[in-house]
Amino acid sequence: MTRRFVSAIVSALMVVSCLSASAQSIIEVTGSATINIVPDRITVEIGMEEYFIPDEYNPGDSTLVGIKAVERGVMKVLLGAGVPDSMINVSDMGNYRDRNSTGEFLMAKRLSAVVTDMDQLDNIARRVDRKGITSFNISKIDNSDMGRYNRQGLKSALDAAREKAEFIAANEGLVIVKPVEIVENSLGYNDGAMFSNVAYGGGSGMDGMRRIVRRYSVTVKYQFSDKKS
Repeated sequence: MTRRFVSAIVSALMVVSCLSASAQSIIEVTGSATINIVPDRITVEIGMEEYFIPDEYNPGDSTLVGIKAVERGVMKVLLGAGVPDSMINVSDMGNYRDRNSTGEFLMAKRLSAVVTDMDQLDNIARRVDRKGITSFNISKIDNSDMGRYNRQGLKSALDAAREKAEFIAANEGLVIVKPVEIVENSLGYNDGAMFSNVAYGGGSGMDGMRRIVRRYSVTVKYQFSDKKS
């Protein structure tokens, strides 16, 4: 056998070996996890407007309650409920016309505040004066440690994927070797964690806002082999 022929056989064996190594047997599974999180950052938006109150001693006359007076009343309630001044912000200011009371424009403001839990929000809602308040909405619920919850949710989804892959492999007489591809299907998307202009109201109707629901999903491809090999 010539040296050239031996070299050709060795090259052919190397090609076959490479092809065999690249032809991996793959199992693809999806793992998911759900985490319920108690919010500790609840953003409430309060709409305020100037208004008139009738003069009981002079029928037909009325007194204007200015926007500063309305704002002071709201601020007093917020600070009294334990909301720090740094968590309160006046975001918008404008005017409106109440043709039933006057032909002049009246001033309006929108205030936002961040509270730590629903009990604190309930306390504020009970104490705030309804006069001059045009809206009381929850604009966002969040948790200050969301990064840790995201990692926990992603790990749980990966664990679920591996458990599923191992079950399928064992049922077919195979063993998992290693993951070869991991795709994150969602980055912790929210149910109830992000929403806008949800009118606040007490009672059982607010139960869905007392938690943040986050779901996580991954698709993983695992290489597997025959147990006998």
